[in-house]
Amino acid sequence: MSDRNDAQAGARLSPEAPPLGQAHAADAKIPERYTKLLDALSRADRALEARDGDGRAVSLADASGIVFDLLYALDFRRGGETVQRLAALYGYIGNELLNVARTGDRQQLAHLRDMVATLRKSWYDGEAAA
Repeated sequence: MSDRNDAQAGARLSPEAPPLGQAHAADAKIPERYTKLLDALSRADRALEARDGDGRAVSLADASGIVFDLLYALDFRRGGETVQRLAALYGYIGNELLNVARTGDRQQLAHLRDMVATLRKSWYDGEAAA
């Protein structure tokens, strides 16, 4: 199994896991951060399409900063397995952002956007269930 598949499999949340929101510190800004991350990834995609190297670099740097903010917001004392999986997922996303910056792979960037969109949806689904 490739590293990519390992990271994706390890990032899946189990059905018994607490809602995604409980994995983070009491931070109402998490959904907003996911939205900003999606915006940065969309800007990076447009920059890649336009062959705008500076725009790509700025957008991917913004995205990386948001990923690190999300990682920092995790509540490692109370989050249990969910936090460990999210930390691994955020690490994977950060690493793939570096790869996209190096390769300009728009398909991988689209994959990352799909993953973040799923995380954002999971956050709202978790809040609705709570």
